[in-house]
Amino acid sequence: MKRMDVLRPPLPSLPLEGGCHCGRARYRVRARPMAVNACHCGDCQRLAGAPFGVYLHVAKAGFEVTSGQLDLFRRTGGSGNQISIYRCRHCGTRLWHGPDVAPDLIILCAGTLDAAGWAIPTSHIFVEEAWPDAVAATDALVVEAFTTTRAALWDHFTAIYGPG
Repeated sequence: MKRMDVLRPPLPSLPLEGGCHCGRARYRVRARPMAVNACHCGDCQRLAGAPFGVYLHVAKAGFEVTSGQLDLFRRTGGSGNQISIYRCRHCGTRLWHGPDVAPDLIILCAGTLDAAGWAIPTSHIFVEEAWPDAVAATDALVVEAFTTTRAALWDHFTAIYGPG
């Protein structure tokens, strides 16, 4: 994976808001994100329709759906654990997912934020599956497979942005 220097924008003020493509499903994030993570696994490539998915890790207690109807899809992740994926019932936009092994965590699709330009990944996982032209910021944590813990991703986010 190539590395490059980036000038990280500051974290935006809370709350963060976002929603689906058609605008019917909307959410609000009132808790500071714990990570901005890029996942390069084959599942995320397919689900995102892109070289990788970019996600915010957010405490479920700081997240609320403000409007819209959602569909829930269940699937087994590469880890073998069950994942609940939430999509807008009307346009099908994937908004977030939640792993059963971490019921207090929302893994929010960063591209669904109203203003996502600040969300430069502070960590990259499953980089052994990354496309040849993948790039990570020089200060980002880069992990093959998922040989670390979510807490390590959160600690690295805090190391970059400071304690919240």
